[in-house]
Amino acid sequence: MTSEPPSPRPLNVPAAHTAHYAKNFIRQAVCELRFPTLFELESDRPPQAFSKALRKEYPSYELLNDVNLNLGGVAHANAHAFRSRRRRWSVILRASALSLETSRYDAFDNFAKRLAFVLEAAKATIDSDFFTRVGLRYINAFPFSSDEINQWVNPALVSPLGEGTFGDVDEHSQTVRGITTAGGYRFQHGLATGGKEYFLDFDFYREDVTVAETLNVVRTLHELEFSMFLWSLGPKARQDLGPSTLKGNG
Repeated sequence: MTSEPPSPRPLNVPAAHTAHYAKNFIRQAVCELRFPTLFELESDRPPQAFSKALRKEYPSYELLNDVNLNLGGVAHANAHAFRSRRRRWSVILRASALSLETSRYDAFDNFAKRLAFVLEAAKATIDSDFFTRVGLRYINAFPFSSDEINQWVNPALVSPLGEGTFGDVDEHSQTVRGITTAGGYRFQHGLATGGKEYFLDFDFYREDVTVAETLNVVRTLHELEFSMFLWSLGPKARQDLGPSTLKGNG
């Protein structure tokens, strides 16, 4: 009798209670909600009910033209971008995805509150009771110097750089894909162009999520992501975060 192959092992980093720190390293935070394609959303005009619901919080509007390269050639598709008054927050609606993005992330509770607002505004427009994929992505950046990188980033990730194994490098990156107890993840880390900053890019996701459970799923993804983020830090980065206020598992 042939034995069944072992089940894939999920991400296994120490679980950490979420917390709010005095500062963070986040350059961009994005939550993307994908849904079955609705081609009328590619119109030059945004859906009236959706734009009206966002109007006060996101008064600036811009029509984007996405360009995608594939084997069949170049594909163009419209996207509708709504931005806050100071343009720190953006809501982008495409034919098959809705996203909330910010470059001024302060706390998950605030991010979740804005996401709930956008989700409620979009329910009638997307005409779907489920999302094909719910993703939460955080891109963090640290100052880079080879003699201090082991202090900023977990040596398990960067020891060859800190030890000078590769010499002074212009480019260094790694991509890891795997599963979690709640879905999947893609983790990318490495030197940015120019070699002055080191990036930690976490993208956690779950597929086939009902609209009703979306916010709870995003919260779970955030908890998993936060645990991996803390594991990825070196002692200097932890110190630089400053004092924290524990949030428990909520």
